[in-house]
Amino acid sequence: MNETLKITLPSEMVDAIQRRVKNGGYASTSEVLREAMELLLQRESDHESRLASIRLGIGRSLEDGSPDISLEDMDEWLDNLAVEHRH
Repeated sequence: MNETLKITLPSEMVDAIQRRVKNGGYASTSEVLREAMELLLQRESDHESRLASIRLGIGRSLEDGSPDISLEDMDEWLDNLAVEHRH
């Protein structure tokens, strides 16, 4: 079932949407916004999967009395993870 929404967007976003339609990449503004939502939902799903994996790893680590990763390696991994999530 489809619903019609009325939304307000900054002019830069409207311009970007209209350019994509005008250039022939999309048939309509609705198509642009549908794809944008699909990408957002996929990104959120991927993020949740990564968090679940991290939580699982943390749980296993807490259960293991002697984790096989050094404190330095853990710091480096966390730093890299933080950099990834800034983008």
